[in-house]
Amino acid sequence: MKVIILLIVAILNIAFPQDDAVEVPSQLSASIDIASRYVWRGTDFGNSPSIQPGITYTSGAISLGAWSAWQHSGLLSENDLYASYSFGNYSVTLTDYYFPGTDFMSTDPDTGGHNIELSLGGEVTGIDFTTAMFVVEPGFYGAFEEGKIPMSKYISLSYGPFTFELADGGYTTNGEFNAVGIGVTASNDRFSCKWTLNPDTGQAFLIATMGL
Repeated sequence: MKVIILLIVAILNIAFPQDDAVEVPSQLSASIDIASRYVWRGTDFGNSPSIQPGITYTSGAISLGAWSAWQHSGLLSENDLYASYSFGNYSVTLTDYYFPGTDFMSTDPDTGGHNIELSLGGEVTGIDFTTAMFVVEPGFYGAFEEGKIPMSKYISLSYGPFTFELADGGYTTNGEFNAVGIGVTASNDRFSCKWTLNPDTGQAFLIATMGL
């Protein structure tokens, strides 16, 4: 947990340097989406429609926010917090994944209610990418090796409407690296639809999402 605190301090120091008082624009915004399913990195959470509200505060290169996915079934809902710093075509993000029903005040890295992920995203020669790794992961503590977290890793590559996803740890059935998503997305000014296949589990989904 000390590592996470140091990372947050480093991001804030970069975003808000103390030696030069430079005024930067800031904005507080809200969003809400409705999805036919919440399928995240190859896994269907809740097997039902999902309403997904979000709040973001942006000041210069730094963004702080909260994002949720509340499933109509009441199962596997999610309520996250994040901090992100952008530089050029890239961004570094620290995300706290919290699942209601666990104790929000419990911060034990092995048994607590918070799964912490560090990620890097960006674009290179027209290819969008995301790389991520959990550094605190009580949700899969001891799942593959007794007394340890798998530090699950994730890689996503997108080119135009096509997406390819790889992952290990808690994302796959045996903890080994495998493809967890092969998909294509189409959209208009009202909604988007994504067809995706998880080769690791053999499950395929067609998800519709609409912003309000």
